[in-house]
Amino acid sequence: MKTVRKKIIPEYFRAVRAREKNFEIRIDEDNIQVGDLLILEEWDGFYTGNSVRRYVKYVLRDAPALGLMSEYCIVGW
Repeated sequence: MKTVRKKIIPEYFRAVRAREKNFEIRIDEDNIQVGDLLILEEWDGFYTGNSVRRYVKYVLRDAPALGLMSEYCIVGW
């Protein structure tokens, strides 16, 4: 298990914090795996100091038939 930190804009940050949003579509640059800790840090042109922590439960990669380009992944928690 590893820890991955990512920026997230306020609109989506609020939805994640409220547990209304439980996934992100991201460029697949960190090789995120099930069990990794994802720390989403609110970014509004600067780091606001707000963050949420979620453990990854699902990762979808390589699904061109679903319209997911090869360099992207969907991460769920």
